[in-house]
Amino acid sequence: MGKWKCLWCSKVIEGESFMDLIEASMQEESKKHIHGWENITLVEEATKLASKLLPSLHS
Repeated sequence: MGKWKCLWCSKVIEGESFMDLIEASMQEESKKHIHGWENITLVEEATKLASKLLPSLHS
């Protein structure tokens, strides 16, 4: 679950499982374009956590 972004075309899909994304991509693109999905929800959460931790390291 979460937000998924294609590494090549920057398409973003939200709230589906990884396997659902693969199936939807194959149907939508008629197997012409293969998406490389990255879970950007995890990236966003890691960035927020790092932002909170970094200021405390400089104190």
